[in-house]
Amino acid sequence: MKHLFYAFVGSLTLVSCGSSSTATDGTSAKNETAADKVPSMTINEADWVEADLSKISPMVHVTVKLPKDAKLEKNGNGGVDAHINDFYVITVSTLAVSNIKEGLESEKSLTINDKTSYKNGKTFIDEPNGFVYTMQMNDEANGHTYQPEAHFAYYIEKNGAFYAFRDQKSFNNPTVSGAAYTEENAKKIYAIIKASAKAN
Repeated sequence: MKHLFYAFVGSLTLVSCGSSSTATDGTSAKNETAADKVPSMTINEADWVEADLSKISPMVHVTVKLPKDAKLEKNGNGGVDAHINDFYVITVSTLAVSNIKEGLESEKSLTINDKTSYKNGKTFIDEPNGFVYTMQMNDEANGHTYQPEAHFAYYIEKNGAFYAFRDQKSFNNPTVSGAAYTEENAKKIYAIIKASAKAN
């Protein structure tokens, strides 16, 4: 099932969960200077608790660990968006696929294998039920360049029902620098989701 992955309009506001700080990226793309503020967040699993998402959307029969102060809401596709802060969202949705492999192939076609929109796509973790990856938006015709960013996708199945867990930029702050989406955090959150996600 295809999904809307990113939009790139809006403004940047920093609100993080857990302890947070601002940082600069010394390897920023040429259009982003060292003075640009990059939001950051610290992932502490002790602050994550089990959430029954069927209470938010009856289509998502899933329990998974999420930050206890995450804002959970039903999205327009019948899935659940867990707003970790103003720039980071975990989306859980149902899938119309035949198997997990098909779902992951679709996921990759929209991300690391989409050469029309992205470049430098590669996986850090590639498993039967999910992957952690990095990619970078293609340069603009006007010379604007983007920073690479790391994300994850994880899938589960029960009795023929398939569910996808993926992280993405918040539509409230879609212009956040790619440096805010670190490999370290993508791997940590993927591990928490992988260990805790189960279909009800």
